[in-house]
Amino acid sequence: MPSYHSVFNKAKVNQKICGIPVFEFKEKKTPTLDPSKLKVALNQIELDIIDEAIIYFRANVMFKNFNIDGDADKLIVYITVFIQKCLERAADPNPNKAKENMRKLVEQCEYVAKSENFFNVLVNKKEGGDMTSLQNYLRRIRKETVERLIYILFEDEKTKMDAKYWIALGKKKFMGYDMMTMKQ
Repeated sequence: MPSYHSVFNKAKVNQKICGIPVFEFKEKKTPTLDPSKLKVALNQIELDIIDEAIIYFRANVMFKNFNIDGDADKLIVYITVFIQKCLERAADPNPNKAKENMRKLVEQCEYVAKSENFFNVLVNKKEGGDMTSLQNYLRRIRKETVERLIYILFEDEKTKMDAKYWIALGKKKFMGYDMMTMKQ
């Protein structure tokens, strides 16, 4: 079975920061786990890159290899690794503590260009933009990803019963990558 690549690889990207595409996404959006909503024409898709990463997470996290087919796949990799880290922190038996732990990751997972960071192979500083802009964009993605995952795991009556399956995947490292965290 092949891994799932982003449908947004075919989208026209108006802006890149250090080689990473900037896709607009809605904030405070109720997430969906319906993959059929990604099977429509690109100009009719109601979902965004974060929805797509969440939808494909449970399948993609199982792969040891993932070829980058386009710029959007760079964000899929980043978000997938971040989701894994969130699920790792969501394992706390106290739901309020789990939510707090996940929200702390927004700041703790700040991207800093270090040689041991998995994301360095995807970032190209020569392609325009500055690191501060990239960090701000990735922080917004992390924040929205956390809020959508909290909804799926703890608030949505239809999906929270699957939380144990999601959280179990927090132990699985996508391509062996781990999101670096800073202590705060």
